[in-house]
Amino acid sequence: MDRAGHDTKHHQPAHPAPLLSADDVSQVVFHRPPAGELGYDEDQVDAFIDRVEDTLRSKDQLVAADIRAMRFPFAVPGRLGYYAAEVDMFLELVAETLESTPQRRQAAAPALGAHATSTKMQPPPRLKPEDVRGVRFHKPRGNTPGYHEGEIDAFLARIEATLRGEDDLTALEVQEIEFGEATADQFGYDEDDVDTFLDLVVVTLEASPPLPVKQRTVEAPLTARDVRTASFGKPPRGRRGYQESQVDKFLDRIEDTLLGQDTLSAQDVREMKFSRPLIGRRGYNEDEVDAFLARVERQLADSPGSPGRIPPITSWKQLRQVRLPPAAADQRGYRSAQVDRMLEEIGIALDGMLGATSGDILKVRFAHALMNGQGYDCAFVDELMPRLAAELQRRGR
Repeated sequence: MDRAGHDTKHHQPAHPAPLLSADDVSQVVFHRPPAGELGYDEDQVDAFIDRVEDTLRSKDQLVAADIRAMRFPFAVPGRLGYYAAEVDMFLELVAETLESTPQRRQAAAPALGAHATSTKMQPPPRLKPEDVRGVRFHKPRGNTPGYHEGEIDAFLARIEATLRGEDDLTALEVQEIEFGEATADQFGYDEDDVDTFLDLVVVTLEASPPLPVKQRTVEAPLTARDVRTASFGKPPRGRRGYQESQVDKFLDRIEDTLLGQDTLSAQDVREMKFSRPLIGRRGYNEDEVDAFLARVERQLADSPGSPGRIPPITSWKQLRQVRLPPAAADQRGYRSAQVDRMLEEIGIALDGMLGATSGDILKVRFAHALMNGQGYDCAFVDELMPRLAAELQRRGR
């Protein structure tokens, strides 16, 4: 197996699954250790990874305890070795895979049903909210399009909220849910991976009914994209609502403020007044608009210094001067290599050459780094990308 350093292209799946396959193991790549740190001996790691691959192909018999008990020597002087923290993290995924294999077979057992039990099988694990947040699915295998990513992600958010007592999904609802297929421009999620995971969700909800729904106390901060895609219904019969064009124009200013291109304050939002539409017409539901603006007002009041942290960017030179902050120590950021490649394509386009389009930017989805503290800060990248897309749209690209 070829395991090189930072400059080597990763061949891991875009959505690495918690249950690894032999192919995943055969293609894994480890970075070199950071400057000043010792790395694991490459030959020792390679040999053990080969045994792991053979185990997943039923040619060896390693168990989870063997994985966790393994200790590698550090590389000899003159050789950098493999980044120890990455190797340890990957081997923990291997151990979890070996522990989870009986449950995966159990969930797929056609003769006994999805949740049949056997004296030779361990009880299926009860999922926790962090298990749902951390799950990753493979790309579809074969020629199948897979499940629609957006639908799956939205449903996983509901499952996580249910396990936290913030939603009330039932096991029956999970069993009966149906998902659409991925569109032509998406990879989608592997259907078997998703179905297997949802089987475990059903087992968890059957064993432990959802907690009573509690009031949410933390609001996720709005992004420029959230504002751009906000929609409001019509007011009830007999009410005219707010004039749509005025609301839309004000939302544009809010979006620009979140991108650092305008300077609306919480007071500006609070004091904004909209006209009624012409008699005989119905605009936006004023209650929905007021609730959304109240959320914007709270966000601007809590973080008055956030707008404007990204300077105007109209050229590749200016884009290269932007310093993307690293992920926090307790968060997995976006993979640096993927973001860097996209920024290079955008920079080329900003200088008038053939590169990324605004549509490419709005569709891009970055994978997360392997460990906490790695990669670029997700919030910053999510704020930067719509701004770059807006600049290219302004140029007709």
